[in-house]
Amino acid sequence: LNPALQTLLNEQGLELENNELTIRRQIKREGGGKVWANGVAVPLNWLGQVGECLAEIQAQHSAPALLQPARQRELLGSVGGLKAQTAAVAQAHEHWWEAEATAQAAAHALAHAEASQAVVEANLKLLETTAYEAGEEEQLLTQRNRLQHAAAIGQNLTAADDALNAEQGAVQALRVASKQIQLAAKLAGDLAPLATQLQEVLVLAEEAAHTVARANNSSEGEGSLEALDDRLHALKGLARRLGCSVPELTSKQTELQAALADSSALATAASNAEAAEKLARSGFEQACQTLSAARKAAGNQLTPQLQAALRQLLLPHAEVAVQLTALPTPEWNSHGAETVQFMLAANPGQPLQPIQKVASGGELARLLLALKQVFYAGLPPQVIILDEVDTGLSGAAASAVGAAMAALGQRHQVLAVTHHAQVAARASQHGKLSKQVKNGTTTTQLEWLHGATQTEELARLLAGESITPAARAAAEALLSEAKVKCAA
Repeated sequence: LNPALQTLLNEQGLELENNELTIRRQIKREGGGKVWANGVAVPLNWLGQVGECLAEIQAQHSAPALLQPARQRELLGSVGGLKAQTAAVAQAHEHWWEAEATAQAAAHALAHAEASQAVVEANLKLLETTAYEAGEEEQLLTQRNRLQHAAAIGQNLTAADDALNAEQGAVQALRVASKQIQLAAKLAGDLAPLATQLQEVLVLAEEAAHTVARANNSSEGEGSLEALDDRLHALKGLARRLGCSVPELTSKQTELQAALADSSALATAASNAEAAEKLARSGFEQACQTLSAARKAAGNQLTPQLQAALRQLLLPHAEVAVQLTALPTPEWNSHGAETVQFMLAANPGQPLQPIQKVASGGELARLLLALKQVFYAGLPPQVIILDEVDTGLSGAAASAVGAAMAALGQRHQVLAVTHHAQVAARASQHGKLSKQVKNGTTTTQLEWLHGATQTEELARLLAGESITPAARAAAEALLSEAKVKCAA
């Protein structure tokens, strides 16, 4: 079974029934319709893909698939058994493509990081020089506030100190009260909680008195207001530069340090990705070199086979070659780093040219038949339709083409539309195509020929409308000769 057809069947979940594929299509008058394959509904475009797998149509002035470089590349690989080398190139190309994409992304990220690295480093240096400490702004504002109101604060602290610590101050009064209540509690036990409460208040008052005294003694000499303002101005200016508040300077420094570390990591990643891309590219190039050598060997093997087939088709001076042309790097692809093209020089002294540029229709027809004879020998059976590809050929050339078609028909189903008796005689089955006009409508009819009708139509090809005995004899001779050669 054709591997491509098997793939299409698998896509639709289809299996052959008795090794047969039955296709039914419904066409509605208003357009549209449905398609079924072995009773299962399938998409219409799937039917076209199946047709390409099963049949090839070649007409005199059409552009058969064999003329396309892509098809020539595939056929060369098929003849040379290059499936493994071709798969290796496709896999290596995908690996290289992925590695290249990774390397480009890493390089882009590194470039972006490097573009801002100088700014990051400068800002970090400012942060380190400024040496901001967490909570510093609040402390500075407190100090600034105290300096601004130092006189009033000093008066308040002095008054408070006097009120608490003087000989007749609050602390001394609490001591006396506490002592007296303790003495009373010894006489009246229910006063014990009050004695405890007063003792706690005394402790707190003594601590407050000491704190007030210390504050009063240190209320001077806390720095200059100008120095505090300069420090606050520097911190706020740095915060504005970095787009944050003063308290966020600590986290900003951590963020910039992380960015600098990330830049170093990106440089390492970019270097590793570049090395991986180079390694993947080297692997792809090596796979291409292996495939190229195999293609060259397959071309050397194929050339004499094509030469022999062309000589049988009466092109004794034709020269063929398989040309491998290196592609520029941007055009490297999953099929390799080169193109494959079949070249032909039909006559002596002519340069080799791509076969699709061959001028003569007859030469092109014979070349394509030669290619089919060689390439299709190992392909699964398929339908090959040849529509008047023998137009313009002489009798001898037409006979050779007919023999080639018959040889091709040993493995494949070859359907040929021809006006050459020498070609038609080689067929194992004959049919007559005719057009009729009835009620203003033209229809095409196919009539199968056997025995006398077969000979009669063959004679018509030789003699025209007036069939002579000589034409009939010639037709019978062609049929007899074809049967002998077919049996041989």
